[in-house]
Amino acid sequence: MNILFFLIFFSFIIPQIAYGSEISAIPEKAIFGPNDWIKIFLNIDGYSGGEVNWNATQPDGSTVSGSIASLQASKTTHTIIRNAFDNQFGHWNIEYQYNNVTKLVDVEVESLIISATTDKLSYGPNDIATVQFSTNYYDPNSAKAESLSIKILDDKGTPAKLVEDVEIKVSQPNVALRFSIHDLLKYNAPGNYHAVVNYYNVATDVPFVVYDTSSKTIFLGSDKNLYDLGDSVEIDIVIPDLSASSGVLTITSPSGKVNTKTISTVSSLNRVHFDGITSSEIGTYAVRFVYGDNIATKTFDVLIESLAKPTLSEFDIDIFLDKSQYRPGETVNATIITSKLMEQNIVYWFEDPSGNNSEQISLVDYASNAFTIPHILEINSLQGPWKIHVKYGTVESFAVFGISGEPAFSEKTPIDVIPDWIRNNAHWWIEEQITDDDFATGLEFMIKEKIIVIPNLVPSDSSEAQIPDWVKNTTRWWADGLISDQEFANGIKFLVISHIIQV
Repeated sequence: MNILFFLIFFSFIIPQIAYGSEISAIPEKAIFGPNDWIKIFLNIDGYSGGEVNWNATQPDGSTVSGSIASLQASKTTHTIIRNAFDNQFGHWNIEYQYNNVTKLVDVEVESLIISATTDKLSYGPNDIATVQFSTNYYDPNSAKAESLSIKILDDKGTPAKLVEDVEIKVSQPNVALRFSIHDLLKYNAPGNYHAVVNYYNVATDVPFVVYDTSSKTIFLGSDKNLYDLGDSVEIDIVIPDLSASSGVLTITSPSGKVNTKTISTVSSLNRVHFDGITSSEIGTYAVRFVYGDNIATKTFDVLIESLAKPTLSEFDIDIFLDKSQYRPGETVNATIITSKLMEQNIVYWFEDPSGNNSEQISLVDYASNAFTIPHILEINSLQGPWKIHVKYGTVESFAVFGISGEPAFSEKTPIDVIPDWIRNNAHWWIEEQITDDDFATGLEFMIKEKIIVIPNLVPSDSSEAQIPDWVKNTTRWWADGLISDQEFANGIKFLVISHIIQV
């Protein structure tokens, strides 16, 4: 009896051993794309049922939270549903909690970067303007790709009259929109305009100047409306009626300091560079140009992004290739994005598998921090790992890609002359005197006769051609001589390969 009493008593004073849980949380990727859902592989050693709570701190400091009801065999894939519309790019911190055990996991979401430029800063009534859009994120599946929108606004932010907003599916890293300045001037006055591009919730503003050669009004434009401290400034002066040999341009800083230049007017478009005027003052600067009896004015602003130029440790070059593997003869499209414009000289070159470097190519006075280098590989290119090197100032970066397989069609091969009757067909099709099928017959002839060479073409089962209305714009430009035979052929080649039109 004494022994039994002792055992019962002792069982109350000896602490019971409790086995704890251990949480393992591993992100699916080292860096998630701008539009990716966040997926975490979750495993709890010692899971005994019940909820797992989670709380995520987003890059802007806000939080989202929830719970996972149960785990099957102690494992699950936790998915945080998000997309690029949330603008939550950067560092995420996710905390998991189960039975008083916590686990922290860090996640990186790549930033969505967009860039838009115009091919010129000012346009006359006979010009065709091109807005070139670039991004580090796109979906090659057009059905799933997000659209970008482009609006043309005047200097007051009012949409241009009778100019439709454009929406384009972003299924490739570079998208070009062309529009007629003649059509713009039909219903809108000459002056300063802006192409405002929106993609997801990121927007960029591209200013440009439209002038009318029949007008005597002088227009002033600038390469940017907003400058950082220390930026150089470019002023564009458009003088439709050259009546004097020179004019006087002044820029007045917010404190009243005046910079003056005498401009010799040798042409209708004059570009004037100022260095150092934005080095010390923030605020609104006034621009004034006096030319005979005419006076033109405009303003621009300088913001306090930083008091000094970025250090090398703060400066980045990113290189995005459209593919990781190419065949000889294919085109490598390398999109180059820099964190900031520091200098006016970008150099790039290629390194083959043997370590031999190609000739360096220099891009001088490149005005955008995002652009694409299209490089056509030689048919006899060495097969194996290649590098593209990019150097900007003293900062250098590279990207690796492979070359393998049978040679592809070389886009360097010039097309033969497109027959005149095809151009006649184009005019008739634009004027709706012939059908889509009739025009497609001409395209089919050029493809069969190898006037336009389309590699790996799979014949369509469709008995009728399906040509979207917007394709007529490209055809009209070619028929009117605004773009070359090669550009027209490249456009048709893209439309057929992409199955946008079927022949």
